[in-house]
Amino acid sequence: MRDTVHNKNIIYTLLLLLFLTSNAAYAAVIKSPTDQRDYLTFTLPNQMQVLVISDPSTDKAAASMNVDVGSNANPENRLGLAHFLEHMLFLGTEKYPEAGSYQEYISNHGGSHNAFTAFENTNYFFDIKADQLEPALDRFSHFFIDPLFAEDYVDRERHAVNSEYQSKLRDDGRRGYSAGKHLINPEHSMSRFAVGSLATLSNKQGKLRDDLIDFYQRYYSANLMSLVVLGKASVTELKALVEAKFSPVENRHATPFITAVPLYQHLPQQQNIKTLKDLQQLTLTFPIQATREYYREKPAHYIASMLGYEGKGSLFSTLKAKGWVNSLSAYRGTDLPDQSSIELSISLTDDGLKNYNEVIETTFAAIQLLKQRGVSAELYQEEQKLSEISFRFKEQSEPIHEVTRLSHNLQLYPADAVISADYLMEKFNPALINNILEQMTPDNLLITLQAKNVETDQQDPWFKAEYSVTSIDADRLKQWRQPKAVAALQIRQLNPYIAERFTLKPIEHEQQHPERILQQGGFSLWHKQDSIFKLPKADFFFSIISPQANQTAENAVMTSLYTKLINDQLNETLYDASLAGLSTRIYPHMRGLSVRISGYDDKQQKLLKQVISSLQQAQFDEDNFARIKEKYTQELENSRKDKPFNQAIGEVYNLLLQSWSTDKKLAALDGVTLETLHTFVPKLLNQVEVRMLAHGNLTQADALEMAQTVEAGLPSEKAFHNSNTLPVIRLQSNTELTQTLPLDHNDSAISVYFQGENSSTQTRAEYALLGEMLSAPFYSSLRTEQQLGYVVFETSLPMRKAPGLAFVIQSPNTNPLGLEKQINQFIDSTGTTLATMDASQLNAFKRSLISRINRKENRMGELSERYWQEIDRGELNFDSREQLTRAIEALTLEDLHKCYAQLPLRRLTVRSFGEQHRQGVDKQALDKICDSEIANLKQANQFVPDA
Repeated sequence: MRDTVHNKNIIYTLLLLLFLTSNAAYAAVIKSPTDQRDYLTFTLPNQMQVLVISDPSTDKAAASMNVDVGSNANPENRLGLAHFLEHMLFLGTEKYPEAGSYQEYISNHGGSHNAFTAFENTNYFFDIKADQLEPALDRFSHFFIDPLFAEDYVDRERHAVNSEYQSKLRDDGRRGYSAGKHLINPEHSMSRFAVGSLATLSNKQGKLRDDLIDFYQRYYSANLMSLVVLGKASVTELKALVEAKFSPVENRHATPFITAVPLYQHLPQQQNIKTLKDLQQLTLTFPIQATREYYREKPAHYIASMLGYEGKGSLFSTLKAKGWVNSLSAYRGTDLPDQSSIELSISLTDDGLKNYNEVIETTFAAIQLLKQRGVSAELYQEEQKLSEISFRFKEQSEPIHEVTRLSHNLQLYPADAVISADYLMEKFNPALINNILEQMTPDNLLITLQAKNVETDQQDPWFKAEYSVTSIDADRLKQWRQPKAVAALQIRQLNPYIAERFTLKPIEHEQQHPERILQQGGFSLWHKQDSIFKLPKADFFFSIISPQANQTAENAVMTSLYTKLINDQLNETLYDASLAGLSTRIYPHMRGLSVRISGYDDKQQKLLKQVISSLQQAQFDEDNFARIKEKYTQELENSRKDKPFNQAIGEVYNLLLQSWSTDKKLAALDGVTLETLHTFVPKLLNQVEVRMLAHGNLTQADALEMAQTVEAGLPSEKAFHNSNTLPVIRLQSNTELTQTLPLDHNDSAISVYFQGENSSTQTRAEYALLGEMLSAPFYSSLRTEQQLGYVVFETSLPMRKAPGLAFVIQSPNTNPLGLEKQINQFIDSTGTTLATMDASQLNAFKRSLISRINRKENRMGELSERYWQEIDRGELNFDSREQLTRAIEALTLEDLHKCYAQLPLRRLTVRSFGEQHRQGVDKQALDKICDSEIANLKQANQFVPDA
C-alpha cells in the first residue's frame, strides 16, 4: 500500500510541475500538458474580463459572452424579462439594423449560434469559419454596445418567448421544475416563473420596451461580463481585436444580483408531482453550505461520487438487487454564492414506488456508512488521481463548447484556474467533508416524488402540473434517523481499471486511413494507429450484423432486451471502467447490435474480455428480466409523448426505413418471456457478420489480439458478407403522401420532407447545398417575421446515402394546414430568389458548406465515428467527404436551378394537430395516413438505388 500512495504522490508532483510550467509559459493560465493552444487573460479598461485562445490549427473560430445576470434579477412584475432580453439582442443593432443579419452572416459562413438564460447568468455564443472571426465578432460586440430594441420586434418577439413557453407545457422536466418552485422560500427569486409569457410580458402602452431598456442598462455592464474568443491568430493579435471591438461596451459599475435569503424555510417536507409520462422519480434534496469557494477540495463532489457509485456494494447495486430502482445519480444541485445542495435522483420501478420509504431508509444507511468509514484519504487520493489523469490527457472539445464553458468559468474562478478548476482536487479535508455529511439528515430533507398516480391537491399556475405538499411524520423521521444496517452496503473498493501505462506506441507505418488487416469467415477488422491526437487512448468498435435482429417486431424488441440485460449484467464492471476513463456502449440497431469501448488503451483488452464473456454466457434471471422489461415498456410508451416536432421527424425515418412502430413494438414486447428470449439469443448470434475497427494507440498486433478475443467469444457458424442491408423507400414522383399523428399536445407540428431523385454524389451535393442556402431565410421568414412558432428550422435529412431536406415547425398558433401553406409559399418565393443568384453568391455558400463537411475533428472519438460510418456504408476508400467536396465545387447555378425545380416531386408530410387546432378541421384531414401506400412501395421493391 505504501508503494501505491508513493506512486500517487509522484504523479501529483509531476503534474504540479507541469501546471507550474504551463503557468509560466502561458500567461498564468494552467492548462493540460497535452494542450497545444496558447492562452492569455486580461481585463479591458471597462473592467470586462477576457480570455483569448490561439489555436493555429483550428478551422473554426468561436466566441462566448457570459453576463453575470439571469432570471434571478427578473422584476416581480416582469417575470421572464431576462430571457426576453436574450431573444431581443439578436434582432438588430445600430450598426447592423436588419433583424436577421447576424444569424444570416454566421449561417452563411459555416457557423452556428445560440444563447441561454440561466438563473445566475446569460450566455451568448457562436462559431464560424476561422477566417471570418473579425466581421462576426464585430456584429456580436454590438449586441452589448448599441442594440436597437425596435418596437416592432419588441411586440413580435414576446410571442416567440410565449411559443417557447407553450412548447414546454407537456414536458415533465419543466413541469416538475416549475412545481418545485412552490417549495422554495417565496422571498427568494428562484421561486418565480422564469421563462416569460404573453401575460408577464404584456405590452400595454408600449411599456415593455421601457422595462427592457431599464433592465439592459442596469445589468448589461462591462464589469459583469466575461468574454472568451478562440481563433487562429496569436494571443497578441486576438487581444488587439478584442480591445478594438469590446472596449466601447459601457461600464455601468453594476453589482451582481444576489438574493440573500435561504432557499428553503420549512424542512423536512415532501412534494408529490403528477407526471404525464409513465415514470417514477424520487429526488432527495439536502440544502448544504456554500461550496463554490472549495473548488480546490471539492467536498460535495467527493460525497456525490461515493453515494452515486454503481459498483459492487454500492447503494445503487443494493437497491437494484431488491428490484426497486432502475438508475441512481448523486450530484451537487443548487450552486449559489451563499448556499448549495446535494441531490440524489432515483428512478423507481413499480415495486420501488411501493417501497419508496424503504429506499429512503437504505439511502440514509448508505450516508451513515459513508460518515463512519467512507471519508477516506485513500479513496480521496483515487478521486484525485482520476482527475489528474483526466486533466493530463484532456481532449479538446469543439471551439463553441469550449468558449461557452470557459466564459462562465471566468466569472467563477481565478483567471489562472479557468481551465483547471473543474479538475482540481488538491487537498483532502475530512473535517469539511464530514461537516457537509452532518447536514445530510432527515430533518434537512426535501423529498420530491414524481409519478402518474400520486395524490395531489394543488396546481402550478404556469405549467399546470398537479402537486401536493405534506410534512413528514415523526415515525418516518425516526426510522430514517436510525436506519437499519444493510449488510449488502459496502464502502467503495479501489478501482481495478485505472490506467497505469500511458506510453505512446511507436508508429509502425504512416496511414492515411484505416486499413483492413483481417478478413476471414464473417470477420473483418480495420485498423489505424493514431498519429494525430497522440494520446494513450483508443477506440475499439465491433458490430454484429444478424438477419434475425430486425426481421420481425418481436425480434427487434428481443434484440433491444438482450442488449439492455447485458448492460445491466455488466453494470458494476462498466461503471468502474467508466470512472477510470474507459467507457463502453452496447446497443441495438436495425441490423444487429454494436459494442464500442473507448478510452485509455491500457486496460481495454481486460474490459473487452469481460464484455465478450457476458455476450457469450448471458445469465438473466426472472427478476432482472421483469425489471428491464418494465423499464423498456415505459420507454416505448413515453416515446409517444415526446415533443411533437421530434415525433414528426422520427415518423419520416420510421416510414422510409421501415422500422417497427412503437405500437407494434409494444404489442410484441407484451408477449416476450425470459424463455423466448433465451431461445432467441443463439439465433441472433448465429451466422453473423462481425465488423471491427481499432483506432488509436494500438499496434496491428494489439488490434488483432482484440479481434481474436471477439472471434473466440462468438459462436462458430458465421456468414461471410452478410447481405442484410437497410433499403430506403423511394417516394414516387408527383405523389404527395401525408401521415397524421394523433398526438396529445396543445401545439401543432409538421415536417415536410423532400427526397432526392437518386443517391448519386452530385444529387447529395445539390441537396446539401440547398440545405445550406435555405436554413437562415426559412428561420428568418417563418420564425422571426411570421412568428409561427419557437421551433422552426430547415435541415438536410439524409437516410443512408439517400439525400433529403426537411422543413420543420412546431406551432402554438397555427394548425398544420396553415403551416404547410406557409412552407409552400416559402419554397415558391425562394425559387424566384435563386433565379437571381449570381456565381459569387453561390461560391460563398459552397465555401460555407464545404467548411462544415470538412470540419476538423477535435477528439479522437469523432474521427473514429467518421471511420465507423464509412465502414458501415461501404465507403472503404474513406474519402466520401472528399468526393462530396469535389461534387459541391463542380455544381453550377444551372444544376441548382434544375434540382430546386424538381424538389417538390418526391414529398412526404408528417403532421400532428394540436388539441386547440382540431376544431373546424375536416375529419378526413385529421385521420389522413399513408401507411398502406408506403407498404405498397415496399412490396413493389421501390427503394432508392444504392442508398
